[in-house]
Amino acid sequence: MRRVAPVLALLLLIALPACTSEPKEAGHTTLTVLLDQEVTAAQRSVVEQRLRAMPSVEDIALETRDQAYEKLRKDMPDLLADLDPEDLPESLRATVTDASVAEAVEQVMGTVDGVESAILRIADADPMPSRIGAIVRLEPTATKEQRAAAEEAVRALPRAESIEFENRDAAYERLRKQCRGKGDLAAQLDAQMARGSLRLQLAVDGKGRTGLPEIGRLDGVEAVRLVPVSML
Repeated sequence: MRRVAPVLALLLLIALPACTSEPKEAGHTTLTVLLDQEVTAAQRSVVEQRLRAMPSVEDIALETRDQAYEKLRKDMPDLLADLDPEDLPESLRATVTDASVAEAVEQVMGTVDGVESAILRIADADPMPSRIGAIVRLEPTATKEQRAAAEEAVRALPRAESIEFENRDAAYERLRKQCRGKGDLAAQLDAQMARGSLRLQLAVDGKGRTGLPEIGRLDGVEAVRLVPVSML
């Protein structure tokens, strides 16, 4: 069966959406927890319980395969030639209201049994911010050459500013510090979850384009996330 989680993650990077009828505050993030294709009802229940126990997580809703297919039909119809609804994963969608813990929640939820991946994205807001944050996460095995290529591509973005590199150890310590006083979230973090990353700010053009999908395809890049500036 075709793995479509990377395709769905890429879809979230193509352009910032227009505001919905129920926009969130500019500091909020949307968390999408993609479930494994073969997830059982028991596993789905455990994943949802874990998500509901996370601090600052609200508005949790299940998106079925049919709902995901209909969304793709509207946003990326070219994919449907190769996909059927059963090819798509179910997912849990939620809002994280505290930017300081959003990254930790994403990383912890991504390791729960029955989860394919967890994806953070800046929530729709009214008005959309003129400047957003971006996190370009590197694979643990990324070479110096791959990191350099990713950094070169980031610095070539026409609206990129405040570009900084954070190594894995610094990322882990930062996340643990931010999670203090947030229940047992810090205890659920593991150093192996942390990733080195390039972190930057982007001024958004009128069409919501970022130029980041191409960077997400580079060797050594594990993921790219669009986030509120307050998360950086």
